[in-house]
Amino acid sequence: MNDRAPPITPELEAQRQAYYARIDAHSMAPLWTRLKALVPQQPAPVGQPHRWRYAELRDHVLESASHISAREAERRVLILENPGLRGSSQITNTLYAGLQLIMPGEVAPAHRHTQSALRFIVEGQGAYTAVDGEKTLMRPGDFVITPSWAWHHHGHEASGPMVWLDGLDIPLVTYFNATFREDHGSTEAAVDRPLGDSLARYGSGLLPVGYRSGT
Repeated sequence: MNDRAPPITPELEAQRQAYYARIDAHSMAPLWTRLKALVPQQPAPVGQPHRWRYAELRDHVLESASHISAREAERRVLILENPGLRGSSQITNTLYAGLQLIMPGEVAPAHRHTQSALRFIVEGQGAYTAVDGEKTLMRPGDFVITPSWAWHHHGHEASGPMVWLDGLDIPLVTYFNATFREDHGSTEAAVDRPLGDSLARYGSGLLPVGYRSGT
């Protein structure tokens, strides 16, 4: 049996193209024309290595407060967009990231969404994130998480700008067609747990007896 490919003549190519057109009408396509692109011999990442220096970005972040309020913007954030993924709102194939600013007296309205979020606090004192009924005061170096589908809002009750790095798994959740959100009926969600409640409950590394997840 001869498995060698026949020479590609104009007639053969025309036959193939006609065949491809016929199966295209049935929403089908030939794998052999796409295989090497789908499964390349080496990884072919689209994102590019890039470094954002906060000292170079800070003035632009602070200027955003002169253009829009935290309430109007809902989340006043400058997206960190990978140079190889421009227009996608992505810092990597699976992550979104941005620098969020909140000024004294402002509240970023309450909402919840299917994406999980994390926050690295970069600058400022006295602002808070309220997650699932508990306020968490934020200081530089802190790491604050917001689980999927937990009500949360941000506020600032002290002085000076407050900036943190947001990270969300938006692209990953979008890939699974599981992206949606809900706005709260009020600017602030109810805060019904005292400061430090989560640390007291879970800080030992053990779950309380009878613990049941609400989400």
